[in-house]
Amino acid sequence: MQKNSPFFGPFSAATYRQRRHQLLKELSRQTSSDFVAFFWSGSELIRNNDNHYAFRAQSDFLYLTGFSEPDTMLILQSINGRKFSRLALRPRDLSANRGSEVWEGERLGVERAVKTLGVEEAFDIHQVSSEVEALLAKVPQIFWSFGEFPEWDLKFTRWIGKANTLSRGLPRIQAIGDARIQLHEMRRVKTAEEIKVMRESGRIASLGHIRAMKSLRPGRFEYEIASELEREFKKLGASDVAYGSIVAGGNNACTLHYKTNRERLKSGDLLLIDAGCEFETYASDITRVYPIAGKFSPAQAEVYNWVLKSQLAAIAACRPGAQFTAPHEAAVKVLAKGLIALGVIKRKSVGDILKHKLWRRYMPHGTSHWLGMDVHDTGTYTEEKNPMKPVRLRAGNVLTIEPGIYFRKDDKSVPPKYRGIGIRIEDDVLVTTRGHEVLTAPCPKKISDIEALCGPKM
Repeated sequence: MQKNSPFFGPFSAATYRQRRHQLLKELSRQTSSDFVAFFWSGSELIRNNDNHYAFRAQSDFLYLTGFSEPDTMLILQSINGRKFSRLALRPRDLSANRGSEVWEGERLGVERAVKTLGVEEAFDIHQVSSEVEALLAKVPQIFWSFGEFPEWDLKFTRWIGKANTLSRGLPRIQAIGDARIQLHEMRRVKTAEEIKVMRESGRIASLGHIRAMKSLRPGRFEYEIASELEREFKKLGASDVAYGSIVAGGNNACTLHYKTNRERLKSGDLLLIDAGCEFETYASDITRVYPIAGKFSPAQAEVYNWVLKSQLAAIAACRPGAQFTAPHEAAVKVLAKGLIALGVIKRKSVGDILKHKLWRRYMPHGTSHWLGMDVHDTGTYTEEKNPMKPVRLRAGNVLTIEPGIYFRKDDKSVPPKYRGIGIRIEDDVLVTTRGHEVLTAPCPKKISDIEALCGPKM
């Protein structure tokens, strides 16, 4: 990969070629017939008037190509025993004054696509309709993921209808599959190359959080701390945030997906930050809680330490062969003990709290989700043949571990000294052959370490 190249991905063309070949093999196991699979990169979206949002290709497309230009179609074919990939993309446009590249920057173009991206063939996206129609006349099965790009759903519906009409007999297209089933299972198990990138994404996000800790002062606004954090992400090489940063002071931390980030920070309150970066197309996802004035109060420390204990128990449960739900079960068991110890739930045993899920009032979310190119990454959570049974963790899986306790200021079931305290502690955990690795370990989470960073500055 060369700097400033339209070729976007962090890996070699050979890596993406191998992924395409693996997917073709997986799809071939599902059908004995010839087939074609289609993947769309997405189009630019209008932000306002003629101004567009920054473009990032759809993750499945990006995973298979490493290429992030809009209006591009990847076509994987298995016809007459021959498996290969084709790319339909925008042509070069350097015409004086009005040319798209003059205004918007260099395009890869058809001529360079084969050599740069390692596909077998490339052609102009404006020819895609005739090319697809020709392909549908040759195969009885296609793979297209309906529901993600409605405008293309309509086009494929028309193309399939036309192919079936022209066949003058049995429907030409006899099966329509969804390649995401196989592709997302591929994405769920990270390779050594991907793990290296995700480890760096975790390191950068950790340093961003450390900068946020150091910049805390009563009287600053939530958005000021967000800007410090995100500046560090960009400074260290991240292309963007992985999702909208949550920077929530005081009772705002009890709103799980707080987005406003506009309030002034008050001395004596806590600040919850849930933020990660995207580095080389892979996300990190960290949550930490900091004392705005530099020191946790005794009540805040009590709640914080119970959440930390639950998180450490959940991380310890991450190992190959364990069910996906094992970390969550370990976390809520500790939280149940904490809710009793804090006097929030009275006259109930840990068993009663777990049986009736009484903890849900104070932690209304799960403990984990997959992490990868998407912050809520692809991959199933239950077994295909038994949807009631959780999948088992495998080496190469990356998941978040993020228990929390949220005591809203208007919740009278909570002792007054705890009201308005929201705590969530989140790390990114890689399952290894021997256990696990915390990819976000550089981000402090012990109270003493956090207070050392957030304390008064001379």
